[in-house]
Amino acid sequence: MAFPYTTIANFEAGTLGHFDTEADTDGRLDFPHYTELARFPGLAMPWSGAYCMRVDLAGASNPAYVQETGSWDMTAGTNEIFLRFKLYLSKDLVMANTNEFAVLQFWSSTSTVEAGVYINYTTANGYRIGLGDASASSFQGITLGEWHDIEVEYDPAGGAAGTLDGWLNNTAFTQVGSLTDANITSGVLGVMGQDAGTTAGTVLFDHVVGHVDGARIGSGGRRFPEQHYMEASGHVFVGHGIVDNAALLAGAGTDCVLNLYDTDTADTTNTSPRLVLKNLTNNESPVDPAGMPLTLTKGCYVELTGTNPRAIINLHRAVGYGSDGAVRAYAHRH
Repeated sequence: MAFPYTTIANFEAGTLGHFDTEADTDGRLDFPHYTELARFPGLAMPWSGAYCMRVDLAGASNPAYVQETGSWDMTAGTNEIFLRFKLYLSKDLVMANTNEFAVLQFWSSTSTVEAGVYINYTTANGYRIGLGDASASSFQGITLGEWHDIEVEYDPAGGAAGTLDGWLNNTAFTQVGSLTDANITSGVLGVMGQDAGTTAGTVLFDHVVGHVDGARIGSGGRRFPEQHYMEASGHVFVGHGIVDNAALLAGAGTDCVLNLYDTDTADTTNTSPRLVLKNLTNNESPVDPAGMPLTLTKGCYVELTGTNPRAIINLHRAVGYGSDGAVRAYAHRH
């Protein structure tokens, strides 16, 4: 897995986070807490943590997206970008034959689409995810009602035909070539170009990471690991739980600080109980065993600051962890 990333967005503050702007004329994009998602039977919990991004497909069709400029810029011929994000399509998704909408696009100029990732439906082929320029031309079947891992590599090429590669749950698409050679100035994540026949469903997004001029990022491993690897601030778990150990990892800057808070709403004003680690020697800082295990009642929020911070959090157990059912059950009890 290549590191460091130029983009990390996990929406764990209940906001657009790393992204620069949001466009949402119809008010159908938000960043719901897991307790909000739990109100809807059958809808997934966030892929990780306490929040994710949501777009409602019912009742409106204007674009609803978050936009990133600086860290997604690519000068044609000199840069390529790798992006990975988690995607969920609800089981009640309704699309008419040949309907399609974008979930990710790369833009040149103000809003010229140069490449993108699309959700497509036909009666003959069912639901598919596709790659292409302003529409999809390379497809993979996709299932509803579960989280998927999406990774793309876009190379504008510079004086030649650009290419777009993609992986769905680590399975490669057929490469899309002959794309326009253009300077990419921004990218958008959300729902764009929704057809009128797409009238119901929910799309969830989570854990967006990426870098320019790097290498493949990879799938990101298990959803609920006992040893939780973090590159940015976020919730490790929600509800009552016990942390056995925590450490800042080698390779980060010496200015890194890890704060661990007892909260499921990214509340950094509550300082009891709280663990603080500073990365001052050898770029690595293990926890004093006397401070562990640490028992938390509301949740475990890790705040990471500094240059390219990375941390490992070792769980002992947590009631709102391990499955969608565990997180949902805890949400209904509290």
